Amino acid sequence: MQRFMAELSMPVNKTDFERSWSVNPAIGSEPKVEFAFVGQTVSAIVHSDLAGPWPSASFRQAFSAAIRRLNRACNIRWL
Repeated sequence: MQRFMAELSMPVNKTDFERSWSVNPAIGSEPKVEFAFVGQTVSAIVHSDLAGPWPSASFRQAFSAAIRRLNRACNIRWL
């Protein structure tokens, strides 16, 4: 299992984000990810036990693309 945390510069609706995340063709074969939103902080838990770890740069790129589809002005700071 892996955990990633990010702080967004503005709030994002979790349902809208999950919809944006699911349409990303780059994540088709990647492990299942659970997201938790608390204010502008997002926690992502990647269930990668069987599949091996998801490379950090690749996950961050997929996450950033999902955010950008919702709001191009939203900045992401990784914690």
